[in-house]
Amino acid sequence: MKRPLEYFLASLNIAAAVAYPALDGQYSLVCRVLGVSCGLLYWKISPNIFEAINKLSSRRDELKKSVKRLNSELDILPRKIEDLTQSKQQELDGRESAIVTREKELEKQIEAANKVLAEREQELAQSVDDANSELEKDKQKFLEETDEAIAQYQSKIDLLESEIDELRSLLAQYEAPALPEGSSFEIILVRHCMELLLNKRVVCEFKGVALDPDGYVVARLKPQDGGQKAIEKWANYLHIEMELAEAPKFATLRGAVQIWLKPQEMVRLPSLPFDGEPPNPSLREAAPTPNPPSNPPNLRVIKTESYDNFAQSPVQQPFTPSSSQPNKEFDERLMGFVEPRAKLPPYGAIRQMERDWVGFLWCFYEPVVRNQKAIILRVWGYKSGDGDGFQSARSRLHQILKDAGITPKTRERTVSNE
Repeated sequence: MKRPLEYFLASLNIAAAVAYPALDGQYSLVCRVLGVSCGLLYWKISPNIFEAINKLSSRRDELKKSVKRLNSELDILPRKIEDLTQSKQQELDGRESAIVTREKELEKQIEAANKVLAEREQELAQSVDDANSELEKDKQKFLEETDEAIAQYQSKIDLLESEIDELRSLLAQYEAPALPEGSSFEIILVRHCMELLLNKRVVCEFKGVALDPDGYVVARLKPQDGGQKAIEKWANYLHIEMELAEAPKFATLRGAVQIWLKPQEMVRLPSLPFDGEPPNPSLREAAPTPNPPSNPPNLRVIKTESYDNFAQSPVQQPFTPSSSQPNKEFDERLMGFVEPRAKLPPYGAIRQMERDWVGFLWCFYEPVVRNQKAIILRVWGYKSGDGDGFQSARSRLHQILKDAGITPKTRERTVSNE
């Protein structure tokens, strides 16, 4: 309400000041009195304008002083900034110099530490070299002493082995078995079997031999040391060296080891004429069972005597041992060839069994096998990539084919010199 009243009094004062010149005496006086009254009332209720003016004047003086002070400070501000900058720069330079000095000290310490470390490493390496040299000397000394001791013991071993060989030879002279005598095929075959076993230090006593109707030569041997296992472990050796049609079979019967041997000659000859009873009545119950199984039954003992009457039969074709000269041709005799179970070693002289086996596969097997790698795998058990064994087997195959008049196909290898 104060602000509108002030406006109203101010308006009346202004209106009286404007209207009193136009009025007549009394009205002009009343108008002036009214205007003065309104002015006084306005002055009374409104703030003191002179006080406000004084305040504004003092404020202006203060502002002028502040402006002067700021102007004076503004004049000296660049100098202060320059002084502050110089002081800060000096402080920064001092810190930088301190850092540089510290870095130099650290570098010196690092160099000293590296030098000490290098010296330590050198000392350590020297100690390791000394230890290695000492160890090497000890090793050489130990090896020399060991070699000397080994040489001494080896000489003693050689001397003992020579003594053992001498004793073995004397023992073999005393314990050498009595080999069967005679010129019949089965006697020669058994004697060869006993000689091969004797080469392997298996001493056997001859107990008898007989012919089997199915093409086996049945020998009875008694090992002096060991039993059936002493002979059975050389089955593949006998199979290869005796050139048998198949691996021999074994059975322990009535105090001896009974061996079924089937040579190639027995395979090629016709079957024995046992249509009725055996020619010798004394052996009627002693004939072995044909084609013995893996575990043969308890056969009756085979007599020591051979079939003497059977050799005199007019239908009998006498057995003749194989010729010392190898048969290199692939003829009709190979039609009855029976492949062995064991693979042949591709080393040493070429055996007749190798020639017969290759000729059988090349000419008479159904279907014929002409692939050289297949023949090598089948006869010698080696395949491409088996190293020296495959190379030796391939050379033997080429030689067998050339001896038979067959030119094997070989792949020519050309070497380019760049």
